[in-house]
Amino acid sequence: MARAARPRPEDRVAPPARSTLEERYAAAQRAARAAADHVAQVSAQALAKLLRGGPEARFAALADPASCLTPEHRGQLLASLRGQAAPARPISAATASWWAIWRSRLPYRVVPLALRGIGAAALIGLGLLAWHRTPAGWVTITGRQALLAPWQLPDGSRSETTLTPGQHYPLVRWEGEVGILRLWLPGRGYAETRVGRAYLQDGR
Repeated sequence: MARAARPRPEDRVAPPARSTLEERYAAAQRAARAAADHVAQVSAQALAKLLRGGPEARFAALADPASCLTPEHRGQLLASLRGQAAPARPISAATASWWAIWRSRLPYRVVPLALRGIGAAALIGLGLLAWHRTPAGWVTITGRQALLAPWQLPDGSRSETTLTPGQHYPLVRWEGEVGILRLWLPGRGYAETRVGRAYLQDGR
């Protein structure tokens, strides 16, 4: 919980202006969209190449956990194989163990279904992570005195700085009566601190 105190000068972290934070969030969003577009482009090229090839290469791509295909393109590749049986891997019964023979005859159809389930779980996990890290809005520090707040820095260390009444900060989320605030430190990442609801008000 934040408390009123006078900080040491060497511990102060100057908060950026709201416009600067908004510009950085916009730049981060543009970079994320560009990265997603690049991944989709690489996946589409790989899918087109696989569709021109035979079923064996498609089954191998679906079974490969390191494949660059996106979940959507995996679904399209799987749809192209409906009604086709996976080629059996040639294993000599005279030299192979019973386990190797059984494994070579295991249908490949189980693998694509498992991969689709893993892909769906990964998408849900990414969505929850994005929701957890997306600011819920802006808040303004209230009161008449500056607050001394401990910030958790990106490297895990802690530093204290003052929260001056009237300053605006991105609010990540509420945890009961405590608001989680975020501060961008250039070249280092995001720092977070916890401030009581009594010291915060909607800044928009």
